[in-house]
Amino acid sequence: MSKETVRQILETDLFFHLKGKTMIEVNQATERILSCQFSAWIVKIPLEKSLSRILAEDIFADLDQPPFHRVAMDGIAINKEQLKSTNKFKILKTISAGSEKTELPAGAVCFEIMTGAVLPSNADLVIRYEDLEISGGEAKVLVEEKKLSSNFHVQGSDYRKGDKLLSSGIRIKSTTTAILASAGRTMVQVYDLPRVAILSTGDELVEISSHPKPHQIRWSNGISLKQELCAHGFTDVSLFKVDDNESEMKKKIAGLLDCMDILLLTGGVSAGKYDYVPKLLKECNVQEIFHKVAQRPGKPLWFGKTSKDVFVFGLPGNPVSCLINLRKFVIPFIQQSIPEQSKKPFRAFLSTEIKFSNKLMTYYSLITIENREGKMMVSPLPGNGSGDFFQLRDSDGFIELKPQDAPFVEGSMGDVYLWGNT
Repeated sequence: MSKETVRQILETDLFFHLKGKTMIEVNQATERILSCQFSAWIVKIPLEKSLSRILAEDIFADLDQPPFHRVAMDGIAINKEQLKSTNKFKILKTISAGSEKTELPAGAVCFEIMTGAVLPSNADLVIRYEDLEISGGEAKVLVEEKKLSSNFHVQGSDYRKGDKLLSSGIRIKSTTTAILASAGRTMVQVYDLPRVAILSTGDELVEISSHPKPHQIRWSNGISLKQELCAHGFTDVSLFKVDDNESEMKKKIAGLLDCMDILLLTGGVSAGKYDYVPKLLKECNVQEIFHKVAQRPGKPLWFGKTSKDVFVFGLPGNPVSCLINLRKFVIPFIQQSIPEQSKKPFRAFLSTEIKFSNKLMTYYSLITIENREGKMMVSPLPGNGSGDFFQLRDSDGFIELKPQDAPFVEGSMGDVYLWGNT
């Protein structure tokens, strides 16, 4: 067998079978996950509870905005034609915001008028107080007409009645709620949040409030996964923990499959003696779609579904690995199922060389920086492997680097995934 033939074998899925594995490529895993979709219900909720939810309807204007010629400065309202003969105007009265529309009489007269008020009929110019001298019930204009601005917003200049204001699929922000309020929407249709359960397995896990014994660790995976989901707006997340006991694990898995839309398991999906998860999922009638992906970290990733379209992800137990796989695979799955107009990964350049070669897709934790030429540059963070969650302290996200034989030189490109709220 020639060296070229050996090289070709090593670069194909056959390599993984020869090594006693059945890994699929990352793009295959992504395609299989995104080809699935859970049923996203639409619910109507109060506007004040809609922040960060995904809009499930198009929103149209029921009125012009502004609904009248709206005064933009405190000052006086006049008919500018009068400026051709005088710069002095008798003040007839004062109009405040919220007052009904009035009509300005003809002649060298004016109304004092406040910001937000309706511009009177027959008035077409608002002169701000800074450009006036007011004395004895009279306003004197101190600025040439050509230097004056109209200082009012024309009715419908923001949008007209019937205009489309918001599209279904956007995430509702504080600025979005203002638009919804202006359209009179006290209730709004949104996609219901998927019910997500995170089940961590392991005899070594103890509660955060506990003082671990020498052979134990505090349970940090669950809360980090939940917070990442919440940071992307998916807040209906419940946390569970179970020891490495087959009967207890099976009972817990079966119970969660009956009441959840998505089940995330951490740990127990590799090839160890106590990695019961794949076996137990099969016993619980969860169809395996794939198990093991050609990536680092996260080779043991498991994905499947039930006949009732409850979707299950078996994430590796190491904290960095499970968090990266959540962001890479689970978050996009939920986003496309809702559906959300989600942001895709962006391309960026390495600011420094990474000296390694790998047959697997590799994810590096990173911080992001902007260089002088306007290119997005990323700098990898040092760490001690996928069990070292401390390395993520200063991380903005991670970069995806495709397999290659040579080191990744400065300027190499990859897709960048940012953590939620980054």
